[in-house]
Amino acid sequence: IDWMRSSREAMLVITHDRDVLAQVDRIVELKDGGSISYKGNYYTYLKQNASKTGNAMNEYKNVERRRANLREKIVQFRRLKEKARDPDTIKQFKRRELQAAAELEELEQIDKPTFWIDRDSAQQLDHRVADRYDKYKARNIRLSMRDGAMRSQRKLVEARDLALGYGDNLLFEGVNIDLREGEAVELRGRNGAGKTTLIKSLLSDDNEIVKFDGSLTLDSHINVGVYEQEISEKYLDLPLAEAIERMYLDKGLTISQTKIRQLLSDYLFTTADGQTPLSKLSGGQKARFQIISMLSADPQLLILDEPTNHLDLPSIEELELALERYTGAILYVSHDSYFTKKIGGAVVQIGAKKGA
Repeated sequence: IDWMRSSREAMLVITHDRDVLAQVDRIVELKDGGSISYKGNYYTYLKQNASKTGNAMNEYKNVERRRANLREKIVQFRRLKEKARDPDTIKQFKRRELQAAAELEELEQIDKPTFWIDRDSAQQLDHRVADRYDKYKARNIRLSMRDGAMRSQRKLVEARDLALGYGDNLLFEGVNIDLREGEAVELRGRNGAGKTTLIKSLLSDDNEIVKFDGSLTLDSHINVGVYEQEISEKYLDLPLAEAIERMYLDKGLTISQTKIRQLLSDYLFTTADGQTPLSKLSGGQKARFQIISMLSADPQLLILDEPTNHLDLPSIEELELALERYTGAILYVSHDSYFTKKIGGAVVQIGAKKGA
């Protein structure tokens, strides 16, 4: 972001990164097949969006009222036409019925817009506007999280003076982690410092990782949910619905077709999406598949490696809200400062070397 601030060139940036959006001069939002331009940065956008969305909801409410009124009029004109005996009167009611039907057909072509207001702005809405927003707001992903009654305080992840690397290359040393259920730990460091390497070592996912010193242990009696940056190649060519089924079976979990349909609905996938190869889906859709995978085994520990990279703003906010309610432990990596502020937890610096 520093180089972006100091640059003198004009920039066109495509991003959902709120740190970057906070530095821009204008935001163009692509939504509902059109675009809306907002002058100012992310904070200004949130205020303008809340106001514009409030007005748009009023307009759509009027459309709904007019539709209902026209339907009543069509029935009324039809009844009056059937009761009338005078030919001119019959023609008059027939004309009015056709006019109302034509207007209704035109209004039926108006799709419901996507209504989204950020959580902080939504909490400041007038109660009447807030009620309307609850009715009209866009569907977000629905995450099923663990029951707080199942929480314990046992230690799930422990690292003591850990030093990892590849071959003769030491990435970091002196790392200590003490993560218990109900707590969160953020792994922080520059790109290439070894954050993902630590996660892979914890999950025994890379035999080439060398432990130079120390210890790293994971409670073997818990279920772990992992949000990874890359999807396993064995799922990419499968239709989404089959990929979900295969992923569950690979984890030794049972799943019914009813459950698959429910997951598709909860995570905003259409029936057509369910038949589309995973490799053909968008980055945001693939990210939602990763969230399904992460939560499939009702985990006591979540491990998230840059989970917000491909999610849109409403989905990021929904993920943050779900993680705030989550009662297990969270070990995560994120360069999104908004996300880290919401999730919080202890910070473990990765990449430091003794004497450096």
